[in-house]
Amino acid sequence: MVMDTDNFWGRVKPLIKAHKMTLKQFAQYMGISYNTFIGWIRYGRIPDTSTAYDMAVVLGVTLNYLLGGREAEIADWRFKELAARDAAASIQKLTAQIQEETAKLHPLMKILAQDIGN
Repeated sequence: MVMDTDNFWGRVKPLIKAHKMTLKQFAQYMGISYNTFIGWIRYGRIPDTSTAYDMAVVLGVTLNYLLGGREAEIADWRFKELAARDAAASIQKLTAQIQEETAKLHPLMKILAQDIGN
């Protein structure tokens, strides 16, 4: 069976990006030399089965998907999960900012309330 390396890396690279990692960070996380990792991509090589499997696990998909399987729904689900995590993190950040601003306004509100009462 001929492996479609463009398909493999075409699926791996967007998943790495979706995890908010650079290729270098992903290689380091996987314990792979960056030069080796980039060489695989540049020269159209797929890593050994064990490494490819580990990559799939980290990326939240199956090895079959990375190798060209038809499990697009798994990747779609993973992308949606990552987008939901990003949205939740943004909401938490905005909530913290609102709380900080409210805390700053609280003393002013007391002063205004006293002024209105007088």
